[in-house]
Amino acid sequence: GRPGEPGPAGGAAVQRLAGETLSALRAVYELDGRVFALDYRDDEHIDLLLGVTLTAADENQPINVQRLGAVDDDSWSWQPGRVWLAAAGTLTQTPPTDGYDVLIGAAMASGRLMLNLQDPIELE
Repeated sequence: GRPGEPGPAGGAAVQRLAGETLSALRAVYELDGRVFALDYRDDEHIDLLLGVTLTAADENQPINVQRLGAVDDDSWSWQPGRVWLAAAGTLTQTPPTDGYDVLIGAAMASGRLMLNLQDPIELE
């Protein structure tokens, strides 16, 4: 048969199946080999953070997820500093005041995020 689409480079990224329609540049968790957008208030899945999507995908389609290292995107407009998990897998530079504090990494430039996934800290 015809070869499939190339997957991500080994080590820093993995390829999984999307468990739902996902956009690129979203924090996701993995459950049973499928990935889903992770919300900073998701008590049930907060410990399953996998990384940040590099591509978009429809449900049951392959999606590339970066686990460490630099992620670059010209649509970002970060200020240098920390980046946290926000609602529905989005990323923010505003630390949460409820739910879980999940540090995703640090912005090194306007369009560059250096991933450094941290364990969640429950906020009261």
